[in-house]
Amino acid sequence: MSPAKKLHVLAQDEFDQLLSWLDPDPQRAGLAYEKIRRRLIAILASRGCVSAEELADETIDRVARRAHDIRDAYVGDPAIYFLGVMNNVHHEYLKRPVMPRLPERGDNAAAKEKTDGCLEKCLAKLTTNSRQMIERYYAEDRRAKINLRKRLAAEFGVSPVTLRSRALRIREKLQACIAQCLQSETG
Repeated sequence: MSPAKKLHVLAQDEFDQLLSWLDPDPQRAGLAYEKIRRRLIAILASRGCVSAEELADETIDRVARRAHDIRDAYVGDPAIYFLGVMNNVHHEYLKRPVMPRLPERGDNAAAKEKTDGCLEKCLAKLTTNSRQMIERYYAEDRRAKINLRKRLAAEFGVSPVTLRSRALRIREKLQACIAQCLQSETG
């Protein structure tokens, strides 16, 4: 989705309808959701998407917004429907302007130092709320990350999907800001 498009914040009832479409039993629906999400991420990553998680989440958000309309009319495995929507999201991703890649961690120390300096400058430009959220959002790994993000969503009074959308928007701003900062320092 381009930055110019208005982001739709997924409502809790849309997400609940998605889960009930996947399976009437909430436990099995949650497992199906996680399985589909992992599968989408794996496919997108295998296609070379650097933001496979975000694209998978965008796919899920789109399907969730349509779950009410498709639940009665769609026949077949819901996972197949997700794959069709994922293909559309992937095509849109391929049409996006390419964001300049930041130096990898293995690059020389001077490049890392410049990137870190630009990151600090760009973080300082964020509102206090946004800075705290993004710093905490990426603070943990694996299971701890999942638990942290649930707590963050509760603290900010939003759904996990909304938290993910906000973090994605902040991250995109930071990436653009860092790229611009690096370009101005080398140019």
